[in-house]
Amino acid sequence: MNAAPRESRLRSDLQTLEMLQQSSSIFSFEAFGDPPDRYTLSLRGKGIARSTASSGAVEFIDLHQIDMRLPFGYPAQAPDLRWVTPILHPNVSFSGFIHVRDLGLPWDDSVTLDVVCERLWDTARMAYVNLDRTTNFAARNWLESQHLITLPTDARPLRDLVPPGGKNVVRYQRRGAPPPAHRDATTDVFFIGDDTPIPPLPAHRAPRRPSRPGGDDDILYIGDD
Repeated sequence: MNAAPRESRLRSDLQTLEMLQQSSSIFSFEAFGDPPDRYTLSLRGKGIARSTASSGAVEFIDLHQIDMRLPFGYPAQAPDLRWVTPILHPNVSFSGFIHVRDLGLPWDDSVTLDVVCERLWDTARMAYVNLDRTTNFAARNWLESQHLITLPTDARPLRDLVPPGGKNVVRYQRRGAPPPAHRDATTDVFFIGDDTPIPPLPAHRAPRRPSRPGGDDDILYIGDD
């Protein structure tokens, strides 16, 4: 692969993961390389693993870490993934190695790393299980016989800091606010939903134009107040 397009993609990937991290209380990462071609991904939420004690009982764990390497052939070639914390899941092998196709993600260079991270989170909380691609049969046998644990083990989406109805979210900078690099990325979000109260229109607004045929009378006003 030509070095320039690959470097551009790697830098774009870093920005994508930074944006994902800003929208999630679950996801964080460490990047290695310039531009990064290796990541340690961390997911904080309830999952399942075998105890390291002699009993080998099933227990809940709250931290999942995955080593993600972007090979020389990336993005034409899929990332290499290895679960480095304990996990009990039919699609994650005993050694922790996992392929994106085992997660139901047919790979091509249009698939972005945030999509991979969302599927990894679904795997960690057992919201995604594909018994047709089992690589850990002990996990499959446990899953098919257990009736005590409700799945998924964690109900939160990965982007849990984004209000529902993302198409109505507009990010803006408040007048006089510090630049984005110096303020909380979860603030300054303007959300318009069905329950948003309608404020009075400003008295100095321009005269209203007649509605267009077939149009509507909805007005969105954003002012200093």
